[in-house]
Amino acid sequence: MIFITEWVGTVLGISGALLIASNVKLSAWGWWLFLISSLSWCLYATLQSAWGLLTLNSFFVLSNALGILRWWLPAMQNLKSTTSEQAV
Repeated sequence: MIFITEWVGTVLGISGALLIASNVKLSAWGWWLFLISSLSWCLYATLQSAWGLLTLNSFFVLSNALGILRWWLPAMQNLKSTTSEQAV
């Protein structure tokens, strides 16, 4: 379990960073990858009693939630309105 949470956190964190840094149409989805990564690291830190790592990633969870609210949600609303305008 510890091995899996460590590597899920690592792979999704790297993937989220690359997706956001690439600045492409799907970049906003990187926030979800970051969120899952941070949650995975929170679980890992709890299992390992690594309280500093838990504190850091708890704040990353909040930061990722803010990223989802400020970047992903508007991107999805923009995509929805663009799609509905094209249908008309």
